Amino acid sequence: MRRLACMFAIVALVLPVAAYAYPFGGQASIVLPCYYNSTIFMRLGPPIGGDFVWTTATRTYQFGPPTHAGQWILGLAGAPYYCLYSIAPEITYNAIAIIMMGSSQ
Repeated sequence: MRRLACMFAIVALVLPVAAYAYPFGGQASIVLPCYYNSTIFMRLGPPIGGDFVWTTATRTYQFGPPTHAGQWILGLAGAPYYCLYSIAPEITYNAIAIIMMGSSQ
């Protein structure tokens, strides 16, 4: 019984750690609006760059969603997501969904 209670305690403490968002930030080099699923794909440079997707569920501060290359973006990212850029031919960009962000002008 004690072993079972210990296992439940470990699981209860470890699972929330896997759900944490991680910080990102950098200058946008590519900003593509994806009209088919109402997202915006962006590729960020250093210091903590990569491919990210702004969604309609993203909590956005300062100057709104990203609009052009050269903007500085800073925020928290979470789960993998996609950007459906074109239907024929099908062009899909896989990236990380942004949970909350702020941008420069």
